[in-house]
Amino acid sequence: MKNPRFILVPLLIFLCAIFLIAGGLAKAFDNGTKPDGYEALAEKALAKGSVKVIIQLNVMNIGKLTEDSQEFSGHKRGKENSLDRRKADALLAEAIRTVADSVLYRLNGAEYRINHTYSTIPFLALDVSMEALSILRSLPEVLDIVEDVPVRLNRYEGSEKGPLKDFFLSDGPEPPSLNDTIDVVGADVAWGYGYTGSGWFVAILDTGIRSTHEMFAGKTIVEACFSADSACPNGSTEMYGSGAAAHYYGYSGYDHGTHVAGIAAGNSGTIFGVAKNADIVAVQVFSPFSGSICGSSNTCVLSYPSDQLKGLEYIYSIRGSYDIAAANMSLGGGEYDSYCDTDSRKTAIDNLRAVGISTVISSGNDGYCGYVGSPACISSSVTVGATNDADVETSFNNWSDTLLDFFAPGYQVYSATGASNSSYGTKSGTSMAAPHVTGAWALLKQYKAGGTVTEFFGALNSTGVSVTTICPGSYDPDYKPRIQVDSALESLGFRFLYVEATGSCGGKTPCYSTIQAAIDAASSGDFIKIAQGTYDEDLSLNTSKNLTLQGGWNASFTSRSSTSTLNSMTLGNSEGTVTAEYLVFQ
Repeated sequence: MKNPRFILVPLLIFLCAIFLIAGGLAKAFDNGTKPDGYEALAEKALAKGSVKVIIQLNVMNIGKLTEDSQEFSGHKRGKENSLDRRKADALLAEAIRTVADSVLYRLNGAEYRINHTYSTIPFLALDVSMEALSILRSLPEVLDIVEDVPVRLNRYEGSEKGPLKDFFLSDGPEPPSLNDTIDVVGADVAWGYGYTGSGWFVAILDTGIRSTHEMFAGKTIVEACFSADSACPNGSTEMYGSGAAAHYYGYSGYDHGTHVAGIAAGNSGTIFGVAKNADIVAVQVFSPFSGSICGSSNTCVLSYPSDQLKGLEYIYSIRGSYDIAAANMSLGGGEYDSYCDTDSRKTAIDNLRAVGISTVISSGNDGYCGYVGSPACISSSVTVGATNDADVETSFNNWSDTLLDFFAPGYQVYSATGASNSSYGTKSGTSMAAPHVTGAWALLKQYKAGGTVTEFFGALNSTGVSVTTICPGSYDPDYKPRIQVDSALESLGFRFLYVEATGSCGGKTPCYSTIQAAIDAASSGDFIKIAQGTYDEDLSLNTSKNLTLQGGWNASFTSRSSTSTLNSMTLGNSEGTVTAEYLVFQ
């Protein structure tokens, strides 16, 4: 007979373990991991051998550490700023890594694979077996476990008749070119003001980019790839540097990112994106899937939220090296009628917003009335729907009076494609609308580098052209602004002063009868538009300011300045400069 004491001790250990696990489960459930969600994950892990998950980590002092990191936005340069930023980022990364390492240590002996670790957001992306999932469920370091479900591109394929809307758009016999949509949103006028996106980057989280396309000639293109299925060009889950964002070939939607990047920042010399002189951060976040998963006979590309998280974090991590205006995400899925702020991607989007980088997301192409897709349902993102060039909502657009923020052109937009270095084509979708807003953000950033996302959002919101939804029913409001970037610039403080010898200026204000009077009244950064006529003046600066003079009405005038050149003249002293453009001096 066995000694009862040797039976009792293991029994007590077993009971203690049960109580500890139960306590851990209760803690996990209190923080968002629901039994029904776990059961669904467990079923998939059991049936397939593993399941992809995103784990939210319980990191001590994460709020304070994140705030310290967010103190440092990208446009502030200098050695001291750089050192402080790196220190704050390193402390945040160390805190997250410590908890992640603890979780992985506890998984020893169970089957799992690391897809991504993160350094600025408290998450961990894994493939886990049933055994590993069971362990994770019990850990106090784990706040939540959600499935890493891939989402689709937000491009529209099919007739113009959406599933919930019976309105049909007619745009005439010829599809609009990209240059047409540029004019619609006022980007061409903004260029005339001198704002082309120069000095700024737009980030495109998409299928990658054909970086050798003529629309991107001469641009700096920063590349990265994140693929939980190890589909980066190097065969890994991550890749950085030249060629990292090269898109796949032969898959449905493979060149979507090239088309989107062209809309936001392309410049072939004759075909232009909104921020035609901006540079690009191309982040490839898609993986190829078989037709059975795509719901068609063709292979396609889908994007895991864990890859998107890594892409958003990457943009945040390079903010000290590149001036990034906005991040574009023309992707998503699902049906949401309220904010989805429990989504893990909100944490990364909030980080970007805190340092002045907006995350612009397409609303989706399901034709929903009252719903948008995810991640467009995240409150801190900028959600964009599609109109045609006549400012009519497209029937495929997902509309919500609460969740949709802006409209932009998204019907048959002409831009770069991936077939060759000079190939172009038209695509429709909210995917095409979003990069118009992303490009507009770069123009606003060039004007006001320190402007916040909230400030620029307000400028675009208050100056846009109202477009009423075609959705039936009652909405409050029943319209959203189609962006008008030139007007947004003016609302931020950018302004014109007008000069005409008669003092009339066609009713435009403020109006002056001499150029010198306008120079004296102008603030640094203002533009002075001069009407046709003769202005016999000595021009000088009396204070420190930088101004641009434009002959917007085919102006010609006589100047007694010692320097006079055809089309351009710069007058300067120790206190500032005046640059004259498009003027004929006689």
